[in-house]
Amino acid sequence: MERLLAKEIAEAVGGVILQGKEEAEVLDICIDSREAKPGDLFVPIIGERVDAHKFIPDVFAKGAACSFSSHGLTLPDGSTYTGEGTIIGVDNTEDALQKLGSWYRDRFEIPVVGVTGSVGKTTTKEMVSAALSAKFHVRKTPGNFNSLVGLPVTVLGITSEHSAAVIEMGISERGEMEKLSVIAKPKYGVMTNIGVSHIAQLKTRENIRKEKANIVDSFSEGSVLFVCGDDPLLREIAEHWEEIDLDEKTKEILPKIKIVTYGQNLPADYFAEQIVNEDDRTSFVCVGPNGSVPVQLHVLGAHNVNNALAAIAVAEAVGISMEDAAAGVGGYEAFRMRGQIHQVNGMKLIDDTYNASPDSMKSGLKMVTSLSDCTKTAAVLADVLELGEQSDALHEEVGAFIAKETSLDLLVTVGHGGSCIAKGARENLEEGRDLEIHSFEDKQGAIAFLKEKDLRGYGVLVKGSRGMAMEEVVKSFT
Repeated sequence: MERLLAKEIAEAVGGVILQGKEEAEVLDICIDSREAKPGDLFVPIIGERVDAHKFIPDVFAKGAACSFSSHGLTLPDGSTYTGEGTIIGVDNTEDALQKLGSWYRDRFEIPVVGVTGSVGKTTTKEMVSAALSAKFHVRKTPGNFNSLVGLPVTVLGITSEHSAAVIEMGISERGEMEKLSVIAKPKYGVMTNIGVSHIAQLKTRENIRKEKANIVDSFSEGSVLFVCGDDPLLREIAEHWEEIDLDEKTKEILPKIKIVTYGQNLPADYFAEQIVNEDDRTSFVCVGPNGSVPVQLHVLGAHNVNNALAAIAVAEAVGISMEDAAAGVGGYEAFRMRGQIHQVNGMKLIDDTYNASPDSMKSGLKMVTSLSDCTKTAAVLADVLELGEQSDALHEEVGAFIAKETSLDLLVTVGHGGSCIAKGARENLEEGRDLEIHSFEDKQGAIAFLKEKDLRGYGVLVKGSRGMAMEEVVKSFT
């Protein structure tokens, strides 16, 4: 973050300095009081359980320069804050953070790439960043700071040293993407796919598409939207957006920008040929409008091919050669719990436990069953959370996919959703198909079973929603 004065911040967010120095210097943003340090602006968020205004005295004791407050000088316990430090009064601290992020973004004339989608946002963000790093000093979203709180923090981390930014944009409710777009103001946007994440809130995949398409709301002349043509709902945006349900503002912008497709299903502007999964790597040839280039990824899976295609397409749009972009994405390595591979006890254990959706489970299953160096394959799957009233049916659909479209040898499930996956698999098994299925109520039962099983030579995928903490299964072996 570039140095700001308290009076600049107050003016930017429409706030009032309630106490302290107008010239107080702010060097960074803080939303977690435990991480406060000298020079920080603290943004106390009011959560369902905790009102972070209670920590204002703590952050000033750690040297914070400034704090927002929507309670004036009154703390949640009813007492009045009488200590030192500059306090800026605002109507709503979260809104103030978003206004500050939007105002601060306007200080930088750099290419900004927004990345959204139901699955693959983080990996695509990382690959795009890797490709752009061939030419630019890139600010990218740290961790999963992609929400209405996290995204402005990401934007406020841009400095004069950065020459580009890649920003992950995640939504769960109607109206959120419009707000994120106003803050990030991307010139380029990537839509990875339209799945069923957050379908409990948005009800249909078409509604999810409508919301995510608002990533273009701040697009300007020369902007480009990159969509995965393998996703039928995204292909409709590329081929006949006039006929589908999108917001009016989105429909006003789409004819003014360029739409580029990528994927493995033709036609596509950027597509992959000669895909090979071998050992812990995936190789392919990226074919684009200006030629082709071989790509070597240090990760497995057809879904990662699409992520790399998106990265190369974006890189070309901002003036980077396909060769340099391919070299950049070739340096990407899987993050912990995101397709990370462990060689342990004679098996190849794939830790993809950071989170899950039905679509990402299917991608993971394709990946593990494509391993050429494993004699058998297994999946340890737990609940996908937040699917609402469609949950059981969507889990059963994953099971049906296992039975009909994979060569999986062993399926182990955990939890109620997991049992629905097992049910879907059993009900769709063809006669003579050899698939061993075991279901457990909890991880401990699954771990005990797996410890007794001879898994030498197996490729094993472990996956489930973050709330299921399936990394405990991985830890039991590593």
